[in-house]
Amino acid sequence: MGSPSGLSRQLALAIVLPAVLVLAGMGYFAEIGLRRALEDSLGDRLCAIAVGGAQLVGSAVLYLEVGEDDARSALSARKKLDDVLRSTGVHRALVIRLDGTTVLDSARKLRVGDPYVRAHLDASEVARVAEGHPEPSILFEGPEGRWYKSCYAPLREKSDHTKVAGALVVEGPASFFDVIGEMRARLVAIIALGFVALVALTAWAARRITGPLARLSDVARRIGAGELETYVPVDGPQEARVLAETMRGMAQSLAERDREMQVMLAGIAHEVRNPLGGIELFGGLLKEDLDSADPRSKHVDRILGEIHVLGGVVNDFLAFARKRPLEKQRVAVGECIEELLSSCERMAKEKTISLAREIELELTAVFDPNEVRRAIMNLVQNAIQATPTGGTVTIRASREPTRERIVFEVSDTGPGVPEAMREEIFRPFFTTKQKGTGLGLALVKKCATAHGGDVSVRDATGGGASFVLSLPLIDAPPPAGTLASGLIGSGELSPIEALPIAGMEFRQVKRAPAVTPHDSDDRLIDDEAPPAKRSEEPGLIDDDGTFEPKK
Repeated sequence: MGSPSGLSRQLALAIVLPAVLVLAGMGYFAEIGLRRALEDSLGDRLCAIAVGGAQLVGSAVLYLEVGEDDARSALSARKKLDDVLRSTGVHRALVIRLDGTTVLDSARKLRVGDPYVRAHLDASEVARVAEGHPEPSILFEGPEGRWYKSCYAPLREKSDHTKVAGALVVEGPASFFDVIGEMRARLVAIIALGFVALVALTAWAARRITGPLARLSDVARRIGAGELETYVPVDGPQEARVLAETMRGMAQSLAERDREMQVMLAGIAHEVRNPLGGIELFGGLLKEDLDSADPRSKHVDRILGEIHVLGGVVNDFLAFARKRPLEKQRVAVGECIEELLSSCERMAKEKTISLAREIELELTAVFDPNEVRRAIMNLVQNAIQATPTGGTVTIRASREPTRERIVFEVSDTGPGVPEAMREEIFRPFFTTKQKGTGLGLALVKKCATAHGGDVSVRDATGGGASFVLSLPLIDAPPPAGTLASGLIGSGELSPIEALPIAGMEFRQVKRAPAVTPHDSDDRLIDDEAPPAKRSEEPGLIDDDGTFEPKK
């Protein structure tokens, strides 16, 4: 379904457009019908006048010759025509022969023998008159721009009334066009008022329908972003109320499922991390019992390495899934980057890769240092993995004054990222590596979105890929629900403790009181586990979900 505003437009078009077309069509056909009726009425009136005038004038005038315009018979006939004009209000009357020549003209514009041009244009009407029938002409425009209509009435010979010798032509103005113009103006005004009323009514109806839909659409976006406790308003038409009730039930079901997922995550932390701790512990003891020259020592190192990888996988899942409010503070960007690069130097030295820095002096910004550090760390580690031996990874940090943003850019000299994959690589679980969760770049995307920023990839200058993380310079609120986005929506993870075992940190999860099915002191971990330790102790890190061995 389209957006509510789009639905409003569609609803308005569906109602207003047909209504306007119907009103316009009704007005058009009403005008056509009225014009035809008035034209027929004018034609009938002119024909009645012409027939009466023909009987009054008679056919004797048809025998006038050229130059006899002032003959007694001509003057008498003209007087009769003038009487007809005065009594009927017609515009002009003429006596013509069937060949189209003029005999008498009340307007005195044509003389005896002059051609009457309209007779040639109205040839079909003249032919009809020759058969003894009066016939109106079509409308024609006069020289002054007004419209006229005429009627031809037969003039019969005195000696033989069956024979038509000429015709009396009566011309009258089509003054009904003024009436039609007035009617058209009134009709346009009525249509305009009706259109305005219809638009107002449609807008009201559209708001009544789409208003609740717009609110439900906003609620759906917030629920989709993880805010499962969002209030779902139930108002509007019956259909909208049913939809709202359905959405409310859906949100409650999702919240219940979310709570179940929280319990499952706590179980994962318990069922996976505790055995890993035991394996790590006994693996370390086994390594201590073996001489460094013993070939079995390498197998133990392999076991410990795989434990480290598996612990990282668990940490990635929990870091992506958990809800953790941002702890923003003003950070010295240069110090932050130097700190994280020091953690990557060993990885870079193993491949003889150079780490270059281009950091703007005294650059500060407001963000969560732990989240941003992890995001940049993921980008740097990915760049090191993608860069061939002897290559260079460059980290840049600068201010973008035009948009009040800080831009972190991590570039490598590797093969780059194909154009078709540049959107997919930020999706959870998308990876091209044989090992890995596919959550590294998804965590970067999550961090950027939570801070109100964005992340993208492009070709680096000179080859390779360049990942750009852009964040607001100042404290900007993130989009709704972004802090909670992850694998399981907006549910909070349970309290986490750090448990150091054999030189490694395993983050253990207690069951949250809100979801504990039994006693609130019931725990998913061993109650005798040592208390949490902070990052000041060697080998432990902050509460950022990482899994690192002691150095």
